[in-house]
This record gives sequence, structure tokens and C-alpha cells, in this order.
Amino acid sequence: MNTFKSSIQNVAAAIGLIAAVTVGGCVMIPYDTPESKAQIQRDLKIAPSDIQAVSETNWCLFPYGSEGSCRATQGLGVLTSKGLILSLYNNHTYTETARILPEQVQCVKTVGGRTGVEPFVVFTKDRAIMLAVITPGGQMNVPVKVSFFDYLTKLGQHVFTGTDGGYVRKSGRQQTVGGMVSGTAIPWHTTLDVTEVFNPCPQVTD
Repeated sequence: MNTFKSSIQNVAAAIGLIAAVTVGGCVMIPYDTPESKAQIQRDLKIAPSDIQAVSETNWCLFPYGSEGSCRATQGLGVLTSKGLILSLYNNHTYTETARILPEQVQCVKTVGGRTGVEPFVVFTKDRAIMLAVITPGGQMNVPVKVSFFDYLTKLGQHVFTGTDGGYVRKSGRQQTVGGMVSGTAIPWHTTLDVTEVFNPCPQVTD
């Protein structure tokens, strides 16, 4: 998973996260066997015909005003006609923790476009959501990512690419950090600007 972790960090820097997203060890979540598919349908109360795409998915939720860093949650993304479900898998049970609808998405940020081998970020009224759609081997699952991306942007939302659409800025606040110089009794401290996530979407209305 080191390659995937490096890729997340590089992309995070490219799309404006001041502190890179970090991902823990590999979590193998079953979803492609007949038994796991049946359990996903039961636990998440989804009709078999309603599942459009499934993949391991890591995500970060950034409420506006929070700092642009997080430890990614490792779970499962289940695309249905009633929303993209973000699900955790604990104790052999799938539990829905969030659901994203196209009507909630105001704009999207991606560096390399819909087929880019990278996470992408969607912006709702209240928060930014980073989505990293991956294979069990830790690579980007581009075909499923495209399915998620196309579903969430099907209303024609604005898509920022390249360096456009930065969404982390200085908050105007500062914090002091410090400690001891390694191997000595000499103290040190410095003052850092505190950053915050904001909504970059054009013409945002309530």
C-alpha cells in the first residue's frame, strides 16, 4: 500500500491540501463474491437490481472551516440509483455512514479529469468530501471511479481541473508549536498559519 499512500499524498498536495491525507494499512473488504453481494444488499437494504457499482473506497470529510488534513476512512463505496453510499465494514456487517446525492453536489475538484488516476473531491453545502476509489491491491479503480464521478456530476456541476479550484486557504488564525531540539535541552517554538477548507464552487446559493 506504500505506492497508494504516496499517490494520495502527492495528489493531496496538488489539489491544495496543506497537510497530506494519510492512509493506514490495507483493509480487505469483501464485496465481489455472491455471499458478500447478498450481505451488502441485506445490510444496506438495497435491491439487487439497484446496485450499479461497488469498490473499496477511502474517504475524508472536511466540514468548511476545518483544517485540510485527515486520516482517510477505509470503507466501501456502493453506487445505487438512490445515492452513492459510503459504508463501513465492521464485525462482518456493512453499515451506511453517509450518502451522497447528485442534488447535494455543487461542484467537483479533480486534477487529471474524470479518468485521472487520483482521488477527487466533491463539494456540498456544508463540506468537502474526498473520494479515493481503489482496488483490493491498493491501485486506483478507475472504471468504478468514473461511474461514481459521472453519477455525482450528472446534473452538469462545474468541474475544476489542474490547479484550478483550490479549496484550502489561510484562516487568519495562528498556532504556536514547539518542543525540544533533539538530543539537547534547548527548547524551540514557532508560529504557523492555520488553514481552513472552504467552498470554491461558483454561484453557491442556499
